[in-house]
Amino acid sequence: MVIHSSDNLSRSDDRTDWRGASKATVTAAVLAVIGIGAGIGLSLGGRFPFRGFLFGYLAGYAFVLAMAIGSIAFVLLQHVTRAAWSVSIRRIAENFAATMPLLAVLALPMLISVASSSGSLYRWALPWDLKHAPMADRIAAAKGEDEVAPRHVKANVELQTPTVAAPSDPSTFILDPLDVNKRIAGMHWLNPWFWIGRVIFYFACWIGIAWWYRRLSIEQDRTGDDALTLRMQVAAGPCLVLLGLTVTGFAFDLLMSLDPHWYSTMFGVYYIAECLMSSFAIFIITVYFLQKAGYLRDSISIEHYHDMGKYLFTWTFFYGYIGFAQYMLIWYANIPEETQWMARHGVSTAVHNGWNGVIIAILFGHFLIPFCALMSRHPKRRRGVLTMLAFWQLFFVAVDMYWIVTPEMGPSGPDWRSIVEAVLGVAGLTAAFFAGFAYLSARASLRPLRDPRLAASLVFQNI
Repeated sequence: MVIHSSDNLSRSDDRTDWRGASKATVTAAVLAVIGIGAGIGLSLGGRFPFRGFLFGYLAGYAFVLAMAIGSIAFVLLQHVTRAAWSVSIRRIAENFAATMPLLAVLALPMLISVASSSGSLYRWALPWDLKHAPMADRIAAAKGEDEVAPRHVKANVELQTPTVAAPSDPSTFILDPLDVNKRIAGMHWLNPWFWIGRVIFYFACWIGIAWWYRRLSIEQDRTGDDALTLRMQVAAGPCLVLLGLTVTGFAFDLLMSLDPHWYSTMFGVYYIAECLMSSFAIFIITVYFLQKAGYLRDSISIEHYHDMGKYLFTWTFFYGYIGFAQYMLIWYANIPEETQWMARHGVSTAVHNGWNGVIIAILFGHFLIPFCALMSRHPKRRRGVLTMLAFWQLFFVAVDMYWIVTPEMGPSGPDWRSIVEAVLGVAGLTAAFFAGFAYLSARASLRPLRDPRLAASLVFQNI
């Protein structure tokens, strides 16, 4: 049922203007500079400057981008289903989604790494003249040495044993025949400039969707035009299709291509599950602390928390299902290019490389424990407990991104340096993300003021 908007819906004791947003913006921006700067500084001491920073930064970036993408998906899903319960929290999602221009700028380190052909982050982006011999061999040959450095992976060994690990020495990287084929065959999918063009296209789509919906929502606050709701509803379906395709492409390009030999058709859905889960977690946390500060206390009730908890449980279950399905299909098919990745990431009883404990922690911490904790009605209706579980899931989303990215940096398991670099990447980029959210929140009401379904949201009850 749609109840038309009225100016009388705004309650005098329900604060919707975040007066401390400017201070929060500055504080978060300073923390972002400190975190990212510390990550850069730490990486300068290694043999290959900036390499550790790039891997830690990518892990943090995938974590933060998941929250923004999930926010876009939330806004689109509420419009396509004509949901009324979520109107009170939709502006928070719109503000998180509208940080996309900032996140596009923060993607520059990955784009520069590919454009510079360094190969430090993406091995397939090496200069074209390295397709015949590893760099170490070329250096040795130039010095006139008889003995050349061994290649990091022998072709026959790579196909026969699950113990092969990603190299830790970029000077041994080469464009092997499979890499070359992916750069020149068909659509030149791993051609560096085509890759960069695709990433720019992804962000253009996400920025366009996020800002268009936020602009119309804020315009409706001013005009009260119910026709704007219909416009957003009509566009939501096609935008959801576009969002699903572009997020899948992003997951393939920025995460799966860290190992250009590996492929999984389910990996895009795996990342989408993380996006949806992390977005509901950040909504719960944000609403909780805004209400602690005195905002939205009448707009968002325990009933809204209950529904957000339901969705957090839903996407936790969906994530576990997709993660198991991906593993089962790779295990059953036993294709070397696929099993190599799983073995390198510790999902193997035959290979013990330090990542085995991480994947077990993800299994229990990211799925089994929160699945059991969120199954009951009671935790969803207790703000403090639900917020703690939301923090718990966000932490393990970050751990999951670290587990996906970091094993591609070298054969060893997790060490203190890679952990610190990932922590700095996550902390710095999360602070930047929150700074963007606070900046946008200061420029509009914290909830839609004249949405035609606002009255239904304010009196929403779970049955």
